[in-house]
Amino acid sequence: MRVSYEDVRNFKTIISVLSKLVDEASLKFKPEGIELEAIDRAHVSLLKLSFPKEEFKEYDVEQEVNFGFNTQYLLKVLSTARRKEELQIESTDVSQVTVRILGSYPKEFTLRNIDVSPPELPQLSLEFDVKANVLSSAFKKGVEEIASVSELVELEADENGIKLKSKGEAEAEVELSKDAGSLQDIEITKPTQSDYSSDYLSDVISLTKLSGSMKVAFSSQKPLQLEFNTEAGGSVIYLLAPQLG
Repeated sequence: MRVSYEDVRNFKTIISVLSKLVDEASLKFKPEGIELEAIDRAHVSLLKLSFPKEEFKEYDVEQEVNFGFNTQYLLKVLSTARRKEELQIESTDVSQVTVRILGSYPKEFTLRNIDVSPPELPQLSLEFDVKANVLSSAFKKGVEEIASVSELVELEADENGIKLKSKGEAEAEVELSKDAGSLQDIEITKPTQSDYSSDYLSDVISLTKLSGSMKVAFSSQKPLQLEFNTEAGGSVIYLLAPQLG
């Protein structure tokens, strides 16, 4: 098994987010592409990764290979990469995986392939009252502003757009709208409001680096879904449980 990804920064971003959620994870390399699923330590959030083989510069996988790793250690390996360097992952022995960072100064690391139990995923059948496409940079800025003054981010949506609001003594509000150019389109079944942890959103907001726009979907007192799609058809989906009460 050997795959090459053109820009290591995307993987670095994903593993950085993953390291805040779990200690260990497993990448599934299948003939058609890679997959990863992880539930955070508190079982409050879920991350799902799916990259088709077309996402890669080189993709040679004849049969499924699982690469189990310590998230903090792999992040340290990827942190040695510079801008636009290539990532190569290879395995000829099920017990270990070789990670190469190819650039001006090629680097090679041999990692033990650890046995990681698959997460017990809840059976979710979600229907959302709000579905919107927003600029990633605008959503990131909104979360950062609210998180700086509040432990909760209140999402409120109507036909005019989506508002991110603080909860508590400090008042802050960021509006995503078509007029401002931060909202591309929105579908609403009914006006909706729901609260989510600003800490959890702050931990994953760097995923906005993956694409210029993102999908936001939620309903009152139901999970928030953030979806980031790449041009080659890859996706990272993040689900976060609401804060109730």
